[in-house]
Amino acid sequence: MRNRLIQMASVGLAAILMGLGSSHADAACTVPAPVTSIDPAGFYDDPAAYAQAVKPMRDYIYQLNKAAESKQWSCVLALLDGWARADALMGPISGYQGYYERSWAGTDFALVLLRLPREVSAANADQLRVITSWLTRIAIATRDADAINHLHNNLVYWAGLNLVAIGTLAQQQKLIDAGLARAREGIRDIGPHGELEREIKRGDRALHYHTFALIPLVFTAELAERQGVNLYQENYGAIGRLANLVIKAVQNPDSFAEITPVKQNLFPWTFQDELSWMEPYYTRTRDPRVPALMAPRRPFREWRLGGNVTVAWDGEPPQ
Repeated sequence: MRNRLIQMASVGLAAILMGLGSSHADAACTVPAPVTSIDPAGFYDDPAAYAQAVKPMRDYIYQLNKAAESKQWSCVLALLDGWARADALMGPISGYQGYYERSWAGTDFALVLLRLPREVSAANADQLRVITSWLTRIAIATRDADAINHLHNNLVYWAGLNLVAIGTLAQQQKLIDAGLARAREGIRDIGPHGELEREIKRGDRALHYHTFALIPLVFTAELAERQGVNLYQENYGAIGRLANLVIKAVQNPDSFAEITPVKQNLFPWTFQDELSWMEPYYTRTRDPRVPALMAPRRPFREWRLGGNVTVAWDGEPPQ
């Protein structure tokens, strides 16, 4: 009798635990209330207000990227479908920062979806059409954003990645071409030593912004390869020159004095997750300097690029 009671108790406990596990799974895929408009204060204008304003969107992106990392594709689609049907992030923007945030978010969403297994895409074609239509609207808004286009700096290159990523997903050549034009603007701007004159003007943040500018150029070049376009060779291998400049600075930050005498001030993430471009770059170039720089920083996680870049883009772990 005692053994039977123990057995019944064990079955009951197992059922409770299974129920808890199911509740956790359901909770993990609860679609947050859509952010209808992303319109924060500028990053440098009011850091506290900025952080508070972007938090709901960033929390959603974190949830989405974690689901993609663990290959919970039904959750990924549910999250994106919920926001797509609400036309999230497409409300009016009164300032300028919101244009950047929406562009980065759209890039992240597209890069997540480009990782969908073929069979998942085929089985959820109707849902994907809704999501892709929404992302196309984000891309068009990015393409037409004067708040970005007039800058002619790293934010234009990020807009280029947005357009190429969403254009690739939606199979819309006009978006891809508009994105490639923006990436080529950045590639043309890279000087003989890998320098970007507009980013040098950022003073003590110049090195940070050289690193930040390199990210979209590398990822756009990787997506462009699918179109038969080799951006790496353009302007006499300009992306490689910029990558070399940053690699040397990671090895020895003082080397950046060759570009500007201003002492550099880095964000904590500059030489951490914003080196995520090294994953695809190393896979393509096998630059022997890169594995030692990647190893202690892995896994690279960048919210603008689908989350865990190491999982998504790694070709071979460096030893």
